[in-house]
Order: sequence, then structure tokens, then C-alpha cells
Amino acid sequence: MLRGAFMIGGEMRRNISSALLSFILAACAASTEVVPEGHNVYMVASHGTMGWSSGPAQKAKALQKAHDYCKHLGKEMEPISEIDSGSGSFGKTSSGEVHFRCVAPHGK
Repeated sequence: MLRGAFMIGGEMRRNISSALLSFILAACAASTEVVPEGHNVYMVASHGTMGWSSGPAQKAKALQKAHDYCKHLGKEMEPISEIDSGSGSFGKTSSGEVHFRCVAPHGK
């Protein structure tokens, strides 16, 4: 009799599972918008959570966002500096950061 009171119906269980999965995926990684630092220098950062990613993977995401930003301007991305937090571990926030310029495409 008590056992039935603690069981969750199939549809409710699916709704809870879907909400939990959405929360976990949203919390896994985020990146900043491209931030101008002055003199045609920009910065973008990316971070993951809970050890599900590594610093190098987050740096790669930041590099891709920098590349896409410059490409949108009709230019190429030229990295100035790149840093990352190293390998991830459970409970550690992994991060990567890129400082860059957008320059005229090579050969033009």
C-alpha cells in the first residue's frame, strides 16, 4: 500500500527526466559574447561545468566563436593569446579564453 504512494507515473517520470536533462545540458557549457578590448583586439571565453569538458575543449569553442565573428566581418581571425584551465575533473569548471584580432584575409 505505501509502495504505490511513492511510485511516479510514466508520464510524470518522463517530464521530470526531460526537465532534468534540459537543465544539465544548459549548465554544461557557455561562452561569452565577443568583447572588444580596444585597438582591434577582442576577447571571447568559454567555460564548462562539472568536469564534463576540458580546458582545451573550451579553448577550441572560444577559438571557433572568434573565427566565426571575424568571418562575419569578412576578415580572418588572428590569435594573440590563448589560455585554458587544463584537463577537467568532476566538480571543476573548465575554461578557455582567446584574445584576437580580425585582419584582412591573406592574399587580398
